[in-house]
Amino acid sequence: MRRTLALVLGVLLLGIGTIAPAHAATLALTPITLGNVFTDGQPVKVGLSTDAASVTWSAADVNGTVVATGSQAAASTLQVSVTNRGWYQLTVQAGTLTAKTTFAILSPLGTAPVAGLTTSRVGDFENAAEGWTFYPGSEFPGATGDFVLDSTDNHSGTSSGKLSGNFGAGGAYVSVNRTVPAVAASSLSFWAKSPNLTFLTFRITDSTNQVHQQRLTLSGATDWQPLTVSRFDGGKQYVHFGGADDGVWHGPAKQIEVVLDKGAISGATSSSVSLDDFTLNAPASTPTTPLGDFDSAAEGWSFYPGSEFPGATGGLAYDTASPHAGAQSAKLSGEFTGGGNYVALQRNLVPIDLKSLSLWVKTSQISALGLRLTDATGQVHQQRLALSGSTAWQQLTVTRFDGGTGYLHFGGADDGVWHGPAKAIMLTLDKSSIIGGGTTAVANVDAVAATTAPTYQGAGTHFAQSWNPDVIPLVKQSGAGTARDEAYWQDVETTQGVYSFPAKITNYQQAFQSNGLDPLLIADRGNPFYDGFKPPTTDAGRAGFANYADKVATQFPQIKNMAVWNEWDINGEGAAYQTPEAYVALLQATYTKLKANHPGLTVVGGSDTDVTQQAWFQQFCQLGGLKYLDVVSIHPYNYLHAPESLGTFIDQVRATIRQYNGGVDKPIWITEAGWYTGSGSAAPVTEPTQAMYMARAMLSVPGHDVDRFYMYDFKNDGIDPAAQENNFGLIHHETDALGKYTPKPSYVAYATAARQLRGATFLGKEFPGNGLIDQVYAANDGTPFRAIWAASGSNTTVTVNATGPVQVTSLYGLSSTFTPDANGQITVTVGVWPTYISGANVTSVTAP
Repeated sequence: MRRTLALVLGVLLLGIGTIAPAHAATLALTPITLGNVFTDGQPVKVGLSTDAASVTWSAADVNGTVVATGSQAAASTLQVSVTNRGWYQLTVQAGTLTAKTTFAILSPLGTAPVAGLTTSRVGDFENAAEGWTFYPGSEFPGATGDFVLDSTDNHSGTSSGKLSGNFGAGGAYVSVNRTVPAVAASSLSFWAKSPNLTFLTFRITDSTNQVHQQRLTLSGATDWQPLTVSRFDGGKQYVHFGGADDGVWHGPAKQIEVVLDKGAISGATSSSVSLDDFTLNAPASTPTTPLGDFDSAAEGWSFYPGSEFPGATGGLAYDTASPHAGAQSAKLSGEFTGGGNYVALQRNLVPIDLKSLSLWVKTSQISALGLRLTDATGQVHQQRLALSGSTAWQQLTVTRFDGGTGYLHFGGADDGVWHGPAKAIMLTLDKSSIIGGGTTAVANVDAVAATTAPTYQGAGTHFAQSWNPDVIPLVKQSGAGTARDEAYWQDVETTQGVYSFPAKITNYQQAFQSNGLDPLLIADRGNPFYDGFKPPTTDAGRAGFANYADKVATQFPQIKNMAVWNEWDINGEGAAYQTPEAYVALLQATYTKLKANHPGLTVVGGSDTDVTQQAWFQQFCQLGGLKYLDVVSIHPYNYLHAPESLGTFIDQVRATIRQYNGGVDKPIWITEAGWYTGSGSAAPVTEPTQAMYMARAMLSVPGHDVDRFYMYDFKNDGIDPAAQENNFGLIHHETDALGKYTPKPSYVAYATAARQLRGATFLGKEFPGNGLIDQVYAANDGTPFRAIWAASGSNTTVTVNATGPVQVTSLYGLSSTFTPDANGQITVTVGVWPTYISGANVTSVTAP
């Protein structure tokens, strides 16, 4: 009855005019840019769906302060007038309906190289300008075919390259080739798809015009599959011809060629192959930290006359005539007419974790320069660095500090073992090294630099489970340089002794590679063919697991780091499977197999011990487990506490390693740690607190000699606010009401810290007062920066003493430039959130 009356009323109303609805019946917001993440200069636009005539909107920052408002007529997109970097919540109203989403504005990722790989795309096949050329294999007449851009099929973009060959009238092969930019590539990857080819032949021409040829096996699948060439002067059925013709790779590459062979066709005389996403991969340069440019006395170098052997004189001067680099070099002179054994240049260092040391020397008067490095225990490690006697500049490089020519040690631990970081350096001019037995000599020194392990920010991901790899560009945009995921044993060995790789594994590994992410792959989980699907504890099970891990490393040569199992100490499915004895046995079998076939692979182990498992890890070390790993992995979850307690746990693990490894360190990586939000019962944190804690953790761990930090995890695994595992992410789940992959504040804080730390070197701590933490780093370009925060308490200020402008960057990436007052001072407000203070003009930071 009510329905009938409503219809009658509607007809009557139509007769006297239309009444507008009181409010919009629909209102929805959707991301246009992936995850609503923008970079400087990109207009902030959000997809808008509504039947209202117009909408109003407001954008609030992480503190809830409204920073912008506006209105516009209904359209398919809503443009938001916010341009400052940071995290924001957008609220849109249409009538009485309200919709919300979040967005982020970041600084662009830096392009300066850091250790790892840089990629160069040489085959997108989006247009003919790339210069691919068809060749019919004319030396074997009869073949026909062509090469076209195919817009009906692609792996990415809008088209692929399609090579076709017909051998009905003879011939042996057809091919497609192109010249490439001069890239010092070490590997190459691409995607291929063919209906019936069993292999492709790949050729790459080096700088001498020598062609290196090998076969790449195709799986038989008719869908897109990834192919990787990790060695140019080797591989299956390798041959070489032309140029140097010595079977040795002489980079850089000049040309690449893909060959479709008649012999690769199964059951036909014609075939085709589609190609896409060719990438040349080259090692990136390793960042260095300058220790001695000698362009000013402020570096802290001083002259030392070797006073324990009296009589020597000499001095340190700054020489502007023909330095190796910069404006001047250091000129060390020694005079031994009155006695003495040596003179030296010396300086103290903010403790620095050296991996290698390089310097340039010019002298024709001494046969060797002495090097002394003081380690963290105060032990001095001394060696001689041979010189050629040439008058030209020559570079000296040191990669071992507890050895070398004429090595000796004294003081501190006095055990002949290097205990980093380095605290001081001395370069000596020794009387005994003077050529011809003279009593005077001069040596110029310049460009003293330290190579350190770069700080790698990583992300824990779940692409081997159910995540869609479409989110991987957002991982890259966060500033992560590496990602940690899996390839489960039961997914790889589905028939005993036969190994295949599901598309979800190959797809995400290829996406990692094309986005420049260095993978850390976990080999783990049981297999129904071994030990009843339980963790492997028999010889047969361990051998099966080692074979599976070996096949994964072979299938994906881009993987340089592999972890053996995940959290054996707590995930071993019961006490019988959690013992350190069982894990050491599995690790030994797997490490031995992997190192035999993949000697360059870094094997990560230690069972990811957590804060509660110190006794377990000590037993593991007592059993000799450290012999079967290259890196110790830890999971120091402390989401009930602030991140600064991570340092105590790391130091405990390091002490245990040294105790059972002859005083020698093993690298430590944090491969999981994080804080979760939501409404769970075990003390979740607010989203701003998660952001603050994440940044503080990232900034703290390099000070404890941890080179890699993998936060757990990148994306919320669900939308239940009470489920702990659903809320660790930096971004929202794809089904979240706020929108697919939209950022949490922690995404922006992580991205800001990752940009600051990209390729940076931790130099040490300063103590400005008021309980503030002041971490000092050298950025990737060598310029200093500081991260300052309070572990607890209220806001305070610091005084920055500087000789010129200083850049101050907030937790969420908003940067401002400050100029010192007449006293050379700047006042900056700091608190429990990290504040970044950058610039070579900073001389000190103090708290009132």
